[in-house]
Amino acid sequence: MQRRKIGIWLLAGFAFGVFILQPLGLSLFLFDRSGDSGHWPSYLGEAFETVWGFTDVDQVLKNLLFGILGSSLALMVFFRKKIFQLNRKRMDGQTLLELIKKGENDLVEFKSSLRWDLRQSKVNKQLEFVIIKTIAGFMNTNGGNLLIGVDDNGNILGLNQDFDTLKKPGTDGFEQYLMQLISLKLGTHLCTAVNVSFYRYGENDVCYIEIDPAKTPVYLSQDGRSRFYIRTGNGTRELDLPEAILHLGKEKALYN
Repeated sequence: MQRRKIGIWLLAGFAFGVFILQPLGLSLFLFDRSGDSGHWPSYLGEAFETVWGFTDVDQVLKNLLFGILGSSLALMVFFRKKIFQLNRKRMDGQTLLELIKKGENDLVEFKSSLRWDLRQSKVNKQLEFVIIKTIAGFMNTNGGNLLIGVDDNGNILGLNQDFDTLKKPGTDGFEQYLMQLISLKLGTHLCTAVNVSFYRYGENDVCYIEIDPAKTPVYLSQDGRSRFYIRTGNGTRELDLPEAILHLGKEKALYN
């Protein structure tokens, strides 16, 4: 599917280069050479006729060059997101290390893994609950940053053991699984409130999750109950019903 999309973009870019960029450039050249006299659209029509001269070897070469230029531009547009993400990672990799060195606080939390229990050496679903609980707590307070693959002391442990438990190992499978958890436990609409990225240090990957504060209360669904969590200091705490009402009342007062 990815190759097919790339192929379509390459063909579209080639056509754009030959039949759009080339006539525009040629018409502007002819218009300028005439001393800006006459009407530019007439030169554009002449340029289009020239482009269709496939029997002329020189013109075929020009078409090929402009087609390659158009395809190159199409690839840049197609991969723009990945290019920008790569540049961002290069800039933020050191910043993330500095964040880790400062330790946990009300806006930063470290978790060793998503679902692999390092002590029991097996998958532990309770760890997934802890991750989602932390995300909900950040959303219900001021937002924050969650790093998975880092222990409480700031040591980078990596995600390899988590990867091995997934049907689709690697960062893509990890992100998909995480988003599924958020969708199921908190709500699909809240997936847009998190931004997931990965940073590699040596042989270890760290998952960095930037969490925006939610505009409405976020409840975690567990065992048929809706639980409400907030951040308090460098931890996440569940509020009972009276506390939740009081907290939400204070939050509402701040915005009024």
